[in-house]
Amino acid sequence: MPIVQIATNIGKRLGSPFLKNVTRMVAEMTNKPEKAVVVMHNFNYEMWYDDSEAPLAHIRFTSLGMSISDHAHYSAKFAELINRDLGVATERVVVYFSSPEPTHIGKNGSTIAEIRKNQDN
Repeated sequence: MPIVQIATNIGKRLGSPFLKNVTRMVAEMTNKPEKAVVVMHNFNYEMWYDDSEAPLAHIRFTSLGMSISDHAHYSAKFAELINRDLGVATERVVVYFSSPEPTHIGKNGSTIAEIRKNQDN
């Protein structure tokens, strides 16, 4: 269940087309179905980086079983997408990666670990 949180200081709501583009890209990157991907775009934040409030994007990408060896590739994909769709320079796209244990993500009033365990029985 990949989860993508995008925060920007761009005062522009992009809506469903942008969210769908991110969903599609993440599903392809992780080989997971689009229906499993959660995407949030928080815009118009006050943000500061590298002594500037120039356009900036901070992305928090969480996915179970993510390999550290994929981080650079994922970072490049996010930077390209944010640059294309929001006009943020790629050097101002910061990505934080997290790969929690299945016990640390809840869904349907349970956890992914419990859901998987019940599917195996």
